[in-house]
Amino acid sequence: MQHRGVLLLALLTLLALTSAVAKKKADCKYKFENWGSCDGGSGTKARQGTLKKARYNAQCQETIRVTKPCTPKTKAKAKAKKGKGKD
Repeated sequence: MQHRGVLLLALLTLLALTSAVAKKKADCKYKFENWGSCDGGSGTKARQGTLKKARYNAQCQETIRVTKPCTPKTKAKAKAKKGKGKD
């Protein structure tokens, strides 16, 4: 019985720490521009964000720059016709 209580306490502590970390990420809110074009050399595209809102005592940068990998262009597949009859 006591072992179960210790496990429950450990689980609750882990959940509290996880939610505290998740809240930390939301301290700074940014308004982002559209994604830029793909840089062929690095294979990434970037955009800039300007600080929109900061929580009390949060240490936020006025502007940030984020990048992500470019998505490869794929050709659209032709859709099969729906219906009972075949052409």
